[in-house]
Amino acid sequence: MFDYQRVRKLREHLQLSESQFAKKIGVAQSTYNRFEKGSASLTAEAISEIVGLFDVNPYWLLLGRGGNDPEFINNAELITVSKDEYIDLQRKALQNQDERIAELERELGKK
Repeated sequence: MFDYQRVRKLREHLQLSESQFAKKIGVAQSTYNRFEKGSASLTAEAISEIVGLFDVNPYWLLLGRGGNDPEFINNAELITVSKDEYIDLQRKALQNQDERIAELERELGKK
């Protein structure tokens, strides 16, 4: 289950204010504040930005697996997931953004 405290933990680890973090992921500071408190759901776009911009393990961000700070950054080697599991995680993060999922499947198929 998604725990909003991981977003705060990441922001604090990066030593960013709520305003700075919000700007980097493309949301208003007030919106981000609600994310961090758990009173609003992170959008698929915000999750994708967090994972991409900060090189965060999506498995850790979404499910809490893969270690604690600072291990959650650049920690792809901490866990192994199959291509199907990775696609499932991306599918959840992107909330049915079929075009991006198809692109990921194509990329993974090349490797």
